[in-house]
Amino acid sequence: MHRSLITMAAVLLSGAIGGANEKRPVVQEVIHATPENIKKAAVSMFVPDGYTIDSDKTALAMFVSQAYRIDSNKAAVLRISRPWSSEEISSYNTDHWTIQPVSNCRDVHTFILLPGDHAISVTMHWGTVCGVDGGWKFWNRDNEKDIKLMQATLADLKAKVEGADQRH
Repeated sequence: MHRSLITMAAVLLSGAIGGANEKRPVVQEVIHATPENIKKAAVSMFVPDGYTIDSDKTALAMFVSQAYRIDSNKAAVLRISRPWSSEEISSYNTDHWTIQPVSNCRDVHTFILLPGDHAISVTMHWGTVCGVDGGWKFWNRDNEKDIKLMQATLADLKAKVEGADQRH
C-alpha cells in the first residue's frame, strides 16, 4: 500500500512538472522591411478595431514585457491593446462567477521585432490582461484557433509591408 502511494505521488508530480515545462507555441514570421514600417502597418491593421499603442512606461506594458521575458535592448517591441467594454467585462464575470471578478481588461497584441541579416523576425503574442484584487492577471491566447488567427495576422502583415515596399 505504501509503495503504491509513493508510485502514485511520483506519477502525479512528474505530470505536474511536465505540464509546467510546456512551452507556449511561437507564432513568427520573417518580414523584409524596417521595424518602423512593420510597426506602422501593424497599427493600421488594428486601429479600426479600437486598438491603440501602449506606452512602454505604463505598468501594463512593463507587466506584459515581464510576462514574455522581452529584452528591450535587443528587440523593438510594439504593444497594442483594446479595452474591453463594460458589457464584455460583465459577461466574463457572469460566466466565471466562481472566481474573483475582473476589471479594466484589455486584449493585448505584442509584436517583438528582432533584427536579422536582411530582415526582421516578428513574433506575435496575444493575451488578455485584467485587474484582479489589486493586481494583474494575464491569460495567453494560445489555443489552436487563436494560433491560426495570429499566423494569419502575421501573414497579412507581411503581405501588407512587403507589398508596400515593392510599390515604392
